[in-house]
Amino acid sequence: MFPILIAAVFSAPNVILISVDTLRADHLGFYGYSSPTSPNLDRLATRSLVFDDAICEVPLTGPSFCSMMTSRYPRATGVTRNGVRLPEDVPTVAEIYSAAGYETICVTSNWTLKAKLSGLDRGFDEYDDRFREKRWGILKSERAADEVTRIALHLLEARDPERPLFAWFHYSDPHAPYEMHRGFEVTDPKDVPDGRVGRVTVRYDSEIAYTDSSIAEVLAALPSQNTYVVFVGDHGESLWEHDYLGHGRRIYQPGLRIPFMISGPGIQPGRSEARVRGLDVGPTLLGLAGLDAAPGMQGVDVLSADIPATRARVIETYGGAVLNVPGAKELMTNMGPQLQGILIDDWKLVLGGKRTELFRLDEDPDELENLAHLHPELVTKLTQGIQRWSDAVANRMSDEAELSEEDLEALESLGYIE
Repeated sequence: MFPILIAAVFSAPNVILISVDTLRADHLGFYGYSSPTSPNLDRLATRSLVFDDAICEVPLTGPSFCSMMTSRYPRATGVTRNGVRLPEDVPTVAEIYSAAGYETICVTSNWTLKAKLSGLDRGFDEYDDRFREKRWGILKSERAADEVTRIALHLLEARDPERPLFAWFHYSDPHAPYEMHRGFEVTDPKDVPDGRVGRVTVRYDSEIAYTDSSIAEVLAALPSQNTYVVFVGDHGESLWEHDYLGHGRRIYQPGLRIPFMISGPGIQPGRSEARVRGLDVGPTLLGLAGLDAAPGMQGVDVLSADIPATRARVIETYGGAVLNVPGAKELMTNMGPQLQGILIDDWKLVLGGKRTELFRLDEDPDELENLAHLHPELVTKLTQGIQRWSDAVANRMSDEAELSEEDLEALESLGYIE
């Protein structure tokens, strides 16, 4: 079912995926942010190919990572919301690596990625989702960055040095509720004029800086030779832009845009303006090891594909609701997305809200001026593009995860149950 690595295993590269939950690209130094939130990631960026225009598929953790790890649209797997399980017949990146002789390890930290809820443990020799401490003193909904790093370092030390390694380490700290970390107060509230924006920004930035420090320890422990590092975020976060705090129910750029960079042997450091997306992470991870994408993967290897500047990217959101009541799965079968959008050239169209919205992102990156009434023909053309995509990408209902009372409480604490 999966390609087998033909070359001797000792020549196969190590591939490390490091991801951070709810991480806005524009709050990182290497994307131009003024506060020192990410000094260690900034140093990694100097030896990486950094993608300046990367977006997620759905601004929710479970659907976003299922898309990255399968290179399939959320609607194609049925994983459109958190608490919905990836179907068993959809191959994952980890399964392909495992079949190729790799040792595969993962340390995760967000409740929505637990094996029983997401199904993303398939293919991993070790999938550590054992949260032992209650964050915020209430629920075991997340695992702090220092614990992720501690376990990651232990697994790296205990790994088999005779086998190539595929590892995924996921950090969740920037996720709400935001916490101030002593020694990581990096943004002055005086620099953020809006009171409510300032209050969340200083805490959000502190979370990033704390996570950046923990990631530095993992980077220092990675094999120095023949190792690729892919860094990515699952989605962004709205910090009161468009009068909205959080993610999952809007598709404005603060929630869609993600950081994405790659470093390692043969990677020429620099910047890329290629129009990339979460779907591309899977084929790119496989390509680094010379492995073929599985049949049905819908993204591209960003290091080898010729991505046109006019690439159209359709995105959706189905909201954060978990299917947690009897009959909900059947009811949701015929329900489409809450919002749909399309990005092409410098234009972005958003459908499904109170009004149709059209933005020109190169001139209006904050999406403040709705130009739909000035360009009705363009609105029609882009709407037709979304419809063609919707017709071409089949909807599928996934396996509904069995949610315990503790699961439901944890997901509610993260804002995923309506």
